[in-house]
Amino acid sequence: MDALTRAAVAGTSRETPPVSGLPTDDLFAGVEGTSPDRDLLLRAGARAVYRPAGLVAESGIGAPRPAPEESLPACSARAAELVRRLLVDRRNTILLEALERLRLAGLRLPHAQLPGALNVDQEQLRPAVAAVLGERGRWLSRLNPEWAWTVGDDGDLRAVWDEGSSKERTSVLRRVRGRDPALGREWLSETWRQEKADARSAMLEAFAENLSPEDEPFLESSLGDRSVKVRAVAADLLARLPGSAYARRNAERADAIIAGYEPPSTGFLARSRPAKLMVELPPVVDERWNRELPGEASPPRKMGEKAWTVVRTLEVVPPVHWERRFGATSEELVAAARGEWEAVLLAGWRRAVVRHGEESWAWPLWKRWHEAPETQYDLTSTWELPRLLARMLPHMELGRFLRSSGMSYELAYTFDALPGPWDEELSLLYLEELRKRVPQFFARNRDVNDPWLETTQSAAERIPPSCLDHASVPQPDEVLTKRRFSDGQVLRYEIQSLRYWRERLEKFEETLELRRKLVKEIPL
Repeated sequence: MDALTRAAVAGTSRETPPVSGLPTDDLFAGVEGTSPDRDLLLRAGARAVYRPAGLVAESGIGAPRPAPEESLPACSARAAELVRRLLVDRRNTILLEALERLRLAGLRLPHAQLPGALNVDQEQLRPAVAAVLGERGRWLSRLNPEWAWTVGDDGDLRAVWDEGSSKERTSVLRRVRGRDPALGREWLSETWRQEKADARSAMLEAFAENLSPEDEPFLESSLGDRSVKVRAVAADLLARLPGSAYARRNAERADAIIAGYEPPSTGFLARSRPAKLMVELPPVVDERWNRELPGEASPPRKMGEKAWTVVRTLEVVPPVHWERRFGATSEELVAAARGEWEAVLLAGWRRAVVRHGEESWAWPLWKRWHEAPETQYDLTSTWELPRLLARMLPHMELGRFLRSSGMSYELAYTFDALPGPWDEELSLLYLEELRKRVPQFFARNRDVNDPWLETTQSAAERIPPSCLDHASVPQPDEVLTKRRFSDGQVLRYEIQSLRYWRERLEKFEETLELRRKLVKEIPL
């Protein structure tokens, strides 16, 4: 950082702005009535103009080769305009749907749309955008370093790795790992000691692509990193490697904590006894154990150190380990956890399910949380759990739950987090129940805090295209919403509540109509 920039960052009260050494300093010499702050800004602005003006064009650079001929036809002007609007408005869920439809239809974006598409900065959108750029888009990406995330050959990738920003290098490393894991490991090994902590953790996450036992030595060495973030990423990856030394160490530690399982039985006088897990807290937790576990070593508020160690230890052990060890199903083990240590065990298992993707455990854990939200003894907020488990929940079970129990706040937050496209049967059931709920609300319910309101926008974005024509929810006539009381006045709160409902339903219909246009303009 040069002296002028340092003064601008620190402030003129802490550091005196230096002369820049450029002829522009003479412009402000002896100028009266300027404050130190204004003088600094004038110098910095003059320098910014002076430096580009003094640049000399490079010579001996050949013109780039023309872009190859396009191999795919461009989408229609109407489809392109829809994509442009979605990009500008950052409606990412529908934008991903539109880009996927273009790819499946064998279409590309027109040339006029390429700069806007190449400037997309959301990492999750880039693979879908890259698939519809066409030959001209890939050609353009080589002319601007900020568009380097689309490059494909090894020479281009190496150039970005050597010269790109931290974010660009991480993206490139992930792509290299997808094609040649050993090469990606070699590249990162070369620069590992020079990378900053945040960059090391982000780049190490790229090892999730084609993770293999050959990565174990590098990851084991990363467990000793001074950065908590790096250690957490290394622990996560090692835990996913079946048979790794790290996985074996933590399975042994976890086995010592959950020491046994008693299946349900019939006792004296034919009384049934529920299943039970025997839990023994670790008497001593050594330094290596603490450093190897993900998350901060210090426990969160209201949780003791030993309980926090249990949560972190269970988190890295695949839940299927307990099924094999005790010969019990996930439902039986979740039920057996009830007791003094239930909240701690379930917190560890929830994290393990998210980490390892154990779908058979997601539904029993979600149901227990729905029955007793207080069992969420975790760092996440009460409503974060459904977001973590939603992608693994069976749609059929959620539909049955909705039909039998109605829309609770817990179920509403789960629907809000449920990724699309939703199952067709679940979508039709949801729409049927919503149609029942709307007239009930307008007829007698004056409470704006209705759980259904948390779900309408997610549903509009995620029901499958096959359900779009069945998705309209008619709004009651305005006259019917004005219920009068004995004094002939309408309660202000009621009007606000009804207006809020109406706005949400209008947004619901607007989103559905937008998706109908996508289906029409990009047929498959």
